Amino acid sequence: MKEIWNRILQFASGRLFHTGLLLAAAIVIPLSLQNTGSANYTYLLQQDGEPVAIFGTPREDAEYAYLSVRSSVGLLGDAQLLLDKGQKVTLLWGDREETVTARHETVSRLLHRLRVEPEEDEMVVLDMTGDHLTIRITDYWLYSWEKTVETTYQTERVANPLRYKDTEEVVQTGADGEYVETYLNLYIDGELRSTSYVGRSDDTAVSEIVEYGTRVDSVARDDRIAEDHPNEDGSGYLTFVSGETLTYSSVMLCNATAYAIHGYGATGYPTEVGNIAVDPTVIPYGTRMFIQTVSGSWVYGMAVARDCGSAVKGNIIDLWFEDIATCYQWGRRDCTVYILD
Repeated sequence: MKEIWNRILQFASGRLFHTGLLLAAAIVIPLSLQNTGSANYTYLLQQDGEPVAIFGTPREDAEYAYLSVRSSVGLLGDAQLLLDKGQKVTLLWGDREETVTARHETVSRLLHRLRVEPEEDEMVVLDMTGDHLTIRITDYWLYSWEKTVETTYQTERVANPLRYKDTEEVVQTGADGEYVETYLNLYIDGELRSTSYVGRSDDTAVSEIVEYGTRVDSVARDDRIAEDHPNEDGSGYLTFVSGETLTYSSVMLCNATAYAIHGYGATGYPTEVGNIAVDPTVIPYGTRMFIQTVSGSWVYGMAVARDCGSAVKGNIIDLWFEDIATCYQWGRRDCTVYILD
């Protein structure tokens, strides 16, 4: 029997066909291995990874999850996609869905047995991604695939209003990451016709966060408050137009007068802009302040308690100016006084 089989294959591969040989082949070759009919289907094998197309004859033998691919011989005609006996197979063709048990036969023979004849523009998709083989007869096939893109972490600099200026600290260490892009391939007639971008996942990279300080002990006289950030206990911090910040321990509402006497104050400091008179029982000497009118229309700015006066009692303060004209212009105004840390 083996010798006869070898001779048949030798004649078939040499394309020496003869009616007697064909009859002998029909007798010798088991029916389960014959490819009935003359159709050369386009097979698309879907397992892990990109689909593999087989147009009639596979390039080489291969083993898959639920079938074996064998290089065909001229005598048998179509690609030999062999199913094991007892194997569960689900057929999907249009509205038809049927689960059958395969014999030891080719996929082509199974389709013939189930009276399935794919159209010329249809593929026989062998989907091996499930728990058993699914054969789908379809004119197109969509394959989703992913590409991983590695990323480098970014550094973010974040202002910390309570940290002193010109200092910084890494509060979160950066880590490189990746994101996954998803694409969709469209197959028609066993060929890749198009690839479309579906979307991407979130980047897993972790940014490095560096906090830098904006806190200062004093701001320029022409700087202005951009925002006040009070705490429940009366303390807080001020953000200035310059971006610098001052912290304060409390806020007072004071009535402010003006004077322009040149000389030295009660504590021995010269009278100058920023050195003001206070009631030392209310505001101790040396207290640092930032002062502006309640409406914010007039900003005196940085000030230090350096002087006192007989009329300066309680929540009254006396602001020093360069000249009498400015003092008259100021007159008497209610002021918000931020007591600085």
